[in-house]
Amino acid sequence: MAKLIVGFVALALLVAVVAAGDAGPINDFCVADLKSALLFNGLACKAPSMVTSDDFAFTGFRAAADTNNPLGIGIIPGFAGVNYPALNTQGLSLAKFNYAKGGLVPPHTHPRASEVITVLKGEVHVGFVDTAGKLFAAKLKTGDFFLFPVGLVHFQLNVGSGHAVTVSVLNAQNPGVQLMASALFGASPEIKDEVLSRAFGIKDDMTKMIKKGFMPAM
Repeated sequence: MAKLIVGFVALALLVAVVAAGDAGPINDFCVADLKSALLFNGLACKAPSMVTSDDFAFTGFRAAADTNNPLGIGIIPGFAGVNYPALNTQGLSLAKFNYAKGGLVPPHTHPRASEVITVLKGEVHVGFVDTAGKLFAAKLKTGDFFLFPVGLVHFQLNVGSGHAVTVSVLNAQNPGVQLMASALFGASPEIKDEVLSRAFGIKDDMTKMIKKGFMPAM
């Protein structure tokens, strides 16, 4: 976030606090009706008379996600609009990560949410970089937690001797995600080579080569 002049600091902080989370619910719950259209504050509510205890239980994390890919990770979401309708209007999202040995969740941001990650199995190196360029990192073991502040670039790397599992809770129904590398080198339309080459201090030939790795499959 860009630095603001001193006279607007107090106002900016107030706005940040007000806008940091989703709008508060006005009912006890609003289990999403996934067959209805998207509304401004989430999804349409299922009729209360049709809601059961099963709506609030989530079993989607029992299975392991496939890690057979170049990054060695698999992700199972727990999102209101995908597979956990009870989260609708609650300002929460979940995600389970399975990691092969050496599996990496590459640097990315969630522009609308902070994230708390906990390790269920294995050892995972996690970290984020603040707006001053300082790295905050830790090696987490089973049962440990770590906080990624809203909007900051962060990553996860399996540094254990085997598979690892983590679960994340984010404080927004739609946290958004932006992968740094693909956002820059895989943008559509493309960012000019000159912009990326000068920003990263590399030659245009190298920029073109990196871009090829992010081109969509034909």
